[in-house]
Formats: sequence, C-alpha cells, structure tokens
Amino acid sequence: MRFDQITGELLNRAVAVYVSHAYRAKGSGTRQIPHFEPDETLPRILAAHPHLFEDLSGAGTERAPEKKGKPMPRMYALRLGNAAYPHMKLAIVEAFFGDEFVLAVDRHDTFHFDPDVPGYQAWCELKEINRLVKESIEGAWHKAGLPTLRGLREERFSESGLAHKLRAAGHTILVLDDDQARAEILRGILMQAGYDAVLGPPGPQPNPDDTVVKRARKRASGESLRLPASACRGADDVRTLCELVVRHAVALILLDVSYRTGQGPRVGSALHLDPRGQDIPILGIYSRRDFGPDPEIFDVSIRRPYRTEDLVRLVQETLVHRGSSGSGLHPAVRG
Repeated sequence: MRFDQITGELLNRAVAVYVSHAYRAKGSGTRQIPHFEPDETLPRILAAHPHLFEDLSGAGTERAPEKKGKPMPRMYALRLGNAAYPHMKLAIVEAFFGDEFVLAVDRHDTFHFDPDVPGYQAWCELKEINRLVKESIEGAWHKAGLPTLRGLREERFSESGLAHKLRAAGHTILVLDDDQARAEILRGILMQAGYDAVLGPPGPQPNPDDTVVKRARKRASGESLRLPASACRGADDVRTLCELVVRHAVALILLDVSYRTGQGPRVGSALHLDPRGQDIPILGIYSRRDFGPDPEIFDVSIRRPYRTEDLVRLVQETLVHRGSSGSGLHPAVRG
C-alpha cells in the first residue's frame, strides 16, 4: 500500500485490532487509545500528531535521508504496549519495495543479555509473550484485509511464479528468521535474484492448547511461563541446521539476530563451531536497537529496514568475495 493510501480509517481499524489482542489479560489496562480523522491520509496524520508517532527513519513526512545516493526506507511507530510490556509499538514500515508500506508490530525487545545475568529467564519469558502477541495481532490484521508482510508476500510471490525464475547454477542460501512472513519474502526476493533459498525452522512454538490469552494472563499475573528449554538456549543443538546446510549445499546463511527469540548470535556461534557450518559465511540482519553485528560471528551485516537491492547486492558481493562455488565447499572464512 502506498504512503498516501494509508488513511485514518485504516489506522483506527489497525489500532482497534491491536488493542483487542494486546490487552486480553484479565485486569490489564491500556494507555489512551488514539483516534484519527477517517479521511485524513498518513502524511497529514503524521504532521498533525508528531507527539504520537516516533519517526524511526528521520524522514518526517518526506522520503528518508539518502544513504549513498538512495533514499532510506521509512518507518513510523505508535507506542501502544501490551498487557505485560508497555513498550511494544504499532509500526508503519516501508518494506522491501519502494513506497510499499505495511503494518507490523515492533516488539521493542531485541536487547540481548548473557544467560548468566540475573533475570535472564524472566526476560526470555517476556520476549516469548511479546512474540505470541505480535503473531496474534499481525495474523488478525491480515485476516481483516489490512496491509501486512504476509499479504505483501502473497501479492508479490507465489510458488508457481517463482519456480521458473531459478537458475540451475544458482547458489543456495539458508534463511533463518522467526518471522515467517518476513522469511518467505526474503526467500522470494532471493529466488527472483536467481538463487535457491531454503527456510530454516522457526523458533520454539507454543503448545496448541496454550493460547495467547492464557499465556498473557499468566504473565500479567506474575506466573512463570513454561517455555521449551530451547527458547532460551537457542544454539545448544544446531544439528537440524547443519543437516540443512549439508543437504542443500548451502553457500550463504542469512541470520536475523532475533532468530529463536533473540538467540541469533548464539546460533551463529554454534554453526561456526560445527565442522559442517564453520566455512559458511553468515550475513547478519539486525534492527536499529541491536548493539551491532559481531565480526566474529557475522561476515557481513545489514540493518533493518533496508532496500531490497541493497540486500541482493550484499549477497552477491559476499558470495563473490568468499569464492563460493554453490556447493557449500569453499575456502574457510576464518582462520
């Protein structure tokens, strides 16, 4: 959806859906819910309510400042919180394609701590709640016909439409991202660029009978959530990932630092410690709040949001620089 097609009516619907899913917990309260004039468009709304929206791109109501001659993607956030965490936001993001905006939930929790820090388990539990709430809200937005990454993927890519775009000699890239819609869009972009792309398994999922409502109520009432042990370890067992690397002759790994509830760096470290993954370059994807890429883990990196062509260029340069043959058996990238 274009920037000027987003209206107050659409935002009011999005906020209503957000609040209904974020504050299901018994006894939880919300901050004051904003209401926008239905016929107003997003540029006028942003100009009229500068105290409500955080401009994460420095763009104001115009295109974001340029970087190397290209305008940066735009992103605006409205803090609405949830029953367990006050900092979650409704975000309006220019996603992957120029002037193509979607709604997303910004969890605002991609801060990484050492497991030995007191309260680490509680932090993992909170991040798991935020992930579930995010998925619930974005799923409801998609069902309501509002612009989302999932809708963008369905509009831009399809399995039948992608198959003929693959080149026989294309490299295989492994994509690791808990956000399934975002991962599938990345896969589509890479396949259109001539690469094969494999999606890794998402992070730990809740039990089928453990609904967002029940878990949010537990968290809001102070009860401890029973998370899978892998939710906080993340990199303890990379056997499945290494099997994917070997099976598909992976030449490059795209790893989001938020993978496995924020354990992306640990997963990257574990991959490099395994003989099957130690020679595979890793392209790290991180958000504006992350401390930045660790050069001991990520060979190259890119920060979200980014332009699609910048990602493809970085993939191409990495594969050429590392001398990848597409077989996954290229020179080691570390001494």
